[in-house]
Amino acid sequence: MNEHLSRVEFLDGPRDKGQNSADIWKRDEHMEKLAALRDSHPDAFDRMGVTARLSLGYYENDKKIAAQHGRDVNKGGK
Repeated sequence: MNEHLSRVEFLDGPRDKGQNSADIWKRDEHMEKLAALRDSHPDAFDRMGVTARLSLGYYENDKKIAAQHGRDVNKGGK
């Protein structure tokens, strides 16, 4: 069923999932601090729960997509 839905086109044209992710991405200071902790104290980061580490991964992936689509991902995030 999913393969059929993925081939569906909308009335106004195909969707760009990357652009949609870029449009809704918002800078999250908590996630930025978590990334800084990972970079400065990897041992402490490794002891954190899986949920926090997965959340950071999703956040950074969306941030990368937003940057690729022309969003300013520094400080203001607009």
